[in-house]
Amino acid sequence: DLERTRHRLLQAILKTIQRYGHGTLTTGRVAQLAGVAQPTFYVHFRSMDQALEQVAEWVAQELSPGLNPEASAELDRAAEVLEEAVRKCTRSLVRDRKVAEVFLRNRMDETSALGRRWGVLTGSLRERMRQIVVQVGPSITPADAALHAELLVSVVFGLAEAHLDGRVDDLDRATATASRAIVTSILTTSSVADAA
Repeated sequence: DLERTRHRLLQAILKTIQRYGHGTLTTGRVAQLAGVAQPTFYVHFRSMDQALEQVAEWVAQELSPGLNPEASAELDRAAEVLEEAVRKCTRSLVRDRKVAEVFLRNRMDETSALGRRWGVLTGSLRERMRQIVVQVGPSITPADAALHAELLVSVVFGLAEAHLDGRVDDLDRATATASRAIVTSILTTSSVADAA
């Protein structure tokens, strides 16, 4: 089945990057890992760049639902929604160790299709978090909202990495602790802005 073979090739690319790094990708290594002949690679992809774009799109589709937290229309629930957003995003990242490791390692590489696609995904997450921050502290300045959104994205990536490394066992407790600290900061920052 063509679709199954294509999926095995995409998984082999991801596994190769995870194990050996981006610089070790060859069509031969990927085909061997996928259990197909090297010419089969070219039945599915024109080039390794096109294959990498497909991997990036596939992984983005896997991660997007988890990295797209919902904002709440209820102001009194905004802090709870923020905590749930951090938990949901972090859990989404750590669900598949291979995907998470490749994402975290390559998310800043704007020279690769993976890095560019994941940069867009991270930007989308940052904007969703900014929207939630504004709900928690409606009077917060745009600059402070952007700062807190950046902190939330960093918390998501940091906790995912710490969980994968075995430094954080209780992910729910860690996300709750970090989220509450940021909510306190948002509310403090908002009240200072109100006072000024």
